[in-house]
Amino acid sequence: MADELYESLNELLPVASVVHIALGAMALVLVHRSSEREWNERFAGIIISWMMVMLGIQYVFSTLIDYRIEQLGTESVSVFFTYESIFYSWMTYGQSAMESAFYASISILPLIYPYPLIQKKNAVKVCTLFVLTAALVLIPIDIFTEFSFRGVKNMFIWTGFIVWTPVYLRFLFGEILYGEEEARAISSVTALLMLGAYGQTYIFWLQNITGLSSVYFSRWVVEDFVAQTFLSSSLSMVQLALVGTTFLVIFMGESWRAMSRGFNTLNAVVSLVFVTGVLWYLLTIVNYGDAESCVLTACQAWDENFVDWYVFTFQVARFLGVPLIFMFILLNYNMVDTAADGSKMITRIMVLLLLLVATSSLIEMIQIILPIPEMITSALFAAGVVVFIGWEERIMDQIITETSSAAESVKELVGTAEIRIQDGEFRFFSMSMTAMICYALLIAILFDSMGIHTR
Repeated sequence: MADELYESLNELLPVASVVHIALGAMALVLVHRSSEREWNERFAGIIISWMMVMLGIQYVFSTLIDYRIEQLGTESVSVFFTYESIFYSWMTYGQSAMESAFYASISILPLIYPYPLIQKKNAVKVCTLFVLTAALVLIPIDIFTEFSFRGVKNMFIWTGFIVWTPVYLRFLFGEILYGEEEARAISSVTALLMLGAYGQTYIFWLQNITGLSSVYFSRWVVEDFVAQTFLSSSLSMVQLALVGTTFLVIFMGESWRAMSRGFNTLNAVVSLVFVTGVLWYLLTIVNYGDAESCVLTACQAWDENFVDWYVFTFQVARFLGVPLIFMFILLNYNMVDTAADGSKMITRIMVLLLLLVATSSLIEMIQIILPIPEMITSALFAAGVVVFIGWEERIMDQIITETSSAAESVKELVGTAEIRIQDGEFRFFSMSMTAMICYALLIAILFDSMGIHTR
């Protein structure tokens, strides 16, 4: 039973790694070809694309770690191959390094889009320098300190809470109270960006506000023997409060919009996250003893239903929800020019990949719970492939028909500086991200070869 639970926990990791890297690479090609877009739209598209690539590489390391852990206890594994040897290895270092690179990248996105706080001609250069400096410092320090300052590292993602929340409220009020119809695109894309960046943590919003999530942090510290400093633990608690509070802001804002302007897809997604958070809170209370067992006595295995719920909520939100939301933003908010030469074919591949992966992953999840024969699920997947191929053009047209430009709306409502960014600066940013990824991987390999944490 334990093996089955562990397998279900990691079912989506290999798929997620391939999907994120593939979508990020294709999105990069599309954004670099979209030379007629506003500078901050184009720059935001490049940042999102690189974030996807970094997440994909991080999930590759997670897949390797999970595979090694699965092999523990088998006859083919050396007696010297233990969980500790996995934890202090190039795989874990690589995972941490890519996470740090991702945090450094996402920290500048709220400063650029949808409202550009940095309105200078050298905005791309400044952001590039900041990301490289942050990664240069974060990556080695996080590994060298044995991940004991993760709460401090997480502060880099706070810019989204601090910047996007007031931007969302400003244009939500403008839309509903003052009839600024152009504000709809800005507030909507801001809410989507927050859901894409923090959606997997928003499903725990009620636990975070009440402080119940701290029991999971305690178990994680014991299971992974990762000591956290007082500063790191305190900042983690602040982040939990930010997660819960900002989601409530979005939920109340979208409820207000639904009552004033009618119900839409974004309202449905936010409502689904709200209900999921309430259910997670109740389920945590029921399984509180299992969560607390690591601290009090010995770690007890999670209940099978609890694991299934975790897979269907957190993992689906993290591995499928994030790429779906980010790709939707890229295609629907004028970041890419799908009509450019060669771009339409890449866009079709992206859309098909998302639809097919989402379908196959959901079928896998259903098969974990229900005893459905593989022949039936294979037939369902084949039927889905036929439908998607037959309706591919109509599905793609439906997704990208009603595009809107948040950057144009910002310029019309509040005004922004006229800035022209050369194509070479965007290419320089992409080259810098490539160098940062190589640096992260090199640090992971060097630290492992030096045996810096050898006991």
